[in-house]
Amino acid sequence: MATSATATGVIRYFLEALGKFATARLRQVGAMRIYPQWEARAAVCERCPLRVIRCGVSYCGTPLLRQIDRDPTIDGCGCPCHDKAKSAEEHCPIDVHHQPAERHNGECSCKWCMAKNPKSEIRMTNQARMTNDRMNTVSSF
Repeated sequence: MATSATATGVIRYFLEALGKFATARLRQVGAMRIYPQWEARAAVCERCPLRVIRCGVSYCGTPLLRQIDRDPTIDGCGCPCHDKAKSAEEHCPIDVHHQPAERHNGECSCKWCMAKNPKSEIRMTNQARMTNDRMNTVSSF
């Protein structure tokens, strides 16, 4: 009996999700390490437009079992935000411009990794400063 490529992909996706679920449970009981700055990551998730709340839990998009066929950059990955933020291996599926995050040579463009990058902080500070300057010129009329 042959399986289609999409069925094999779905099975692989479920096995990855099962592994993520198991590691999240191990982190809850203290058997695995929690990412030190997980709260900053979770705060980024809480402000994300992809976030969905189901039964009091924040998810990156619709929960996985509610929507199996998905594009992570459009629909989110379906993981609980706090469990995902606590994992050092996980990354946000989108960048600060809501485009697909890319990884090259150990560099990642996801929201979480760019929040740690001082260059992005300088750019964001300059943008805020420019916005304030514009408001001051408008209010001086």
